[in-house]
Amino acid sequence: MKLVLFFGPCSISVDSADENLIEKLARDFSYFTAPRADPGACITVTAERREPDRQADGGRYLFTHFNGRAYGWGDSRRIRYPETLVSYDAAANRGSVVSSDEELLHHYTYYLIIALAGIHLDARGFHRFHALGISVAGKPALFCMPISGGKTTLGLALIEDPEISLYSEDTPLIDSRGRVHPFAVRWSLREGHSAAIPERFTRIKNDPVFGKKILVDLDYYGLDRVTSTPGCSPLVFWSVKSCQERPSVQAIHPLRSLALLIYYIVTGKDCPQRAEVILRFSPGGIRMIASLFCRRLVAAVRLWRSSASYWFYMTPDVPENAAFIKGFIREKSGVLRAGLPPKKSDRR
Repeated sequence: MKLVLFFGPCSISVDSADENLIEKLARDFSYFTAPRADPGACITVTAERREPDRQADGGRYLFTHFNGRAYGWGDSRRIRYPETLVSYDAAANRGSVVSSDEELLHHYTYYLIIALAGIHLDARGFHRFHALGISVAGKPALFCMPISGGKTTLGLALIEDPEISLYSEDTPLIDSRGRVHPFAVRWSLREGHSAAIPERFTRIKNDPVFGKKILVDLDYYGLDRVTSTPGCSPLVFWSVKSCQERPSVQAIHPLRSLALLIYYIVTGKDCPQRAEVILRFSPGGIRMIASLFCRRLVAAVRLWRSSASYWFYMTPDVPENAAFIKGFIREKSGVLRAGLPPKKSDRR
């Protein structure tokens, strides 16, 4: 069976005899199953459910990342995970995943697709930013939190409002002009946060790194809730858990904001980049890394120049956090539309 996914500048064709795997991936990437532009590159990924060949020569040992040992310094790469073997040939635009375990086959195929799409998006000036990205009445907002910091929980509370649309629950794209673009995949929740969602839209996933997760199909909220309009002049919220009685925001010093954006966007902090796949030390790979650094730096500076950044002090009350921040974004959106400059400092 074959599944073709369209990520703007590239398409990824997934071939597998495992019908269940293809169905899972189609649910993971439902937003990308229809072409929106002519892809400039086509990548082929094969996924086989069988015991991997552990005797095959993988080349020179490179490094270990998470639970994967990477081999091969150039354009050809093999990564040996427990019970799984992932291979990628950058010159041929071809990758493969082999595992006898059904869940591991799905897990590593999903993240190989994410990594390969990210490479080609980076090359075309679209860079992932680890944040919750939404639009409130047309005003884009980005919420930056550490892994397991609560951005998905906040996103669930916000998306219930029909005026709110989605860029991404995890990694919206920032272009070279500092605008926000969608990169919408299935939601990933911790246990206990999906009680109100019908079972037909959810799946259980045992992540080998982060443990048990509940996957929620994007179709539950509707693909029409994903905004296709680039977001200009976003509000950027660096979210902090606090013991305050009520949520509040406070403007960030511009230089502090610039440093944070450069750090997160240029390094791709907390984005699922799969360094064991993309880092190559061939001449082409080194040029790619240098170009990636420069492009991401430009995107970070342009985002900084066009955005306003705030600390967002959250309370344990998620609905209250959501209600507060919606009101704040609507207020700032109204101020900006009226042509008035934003205040130097906001504390509420």
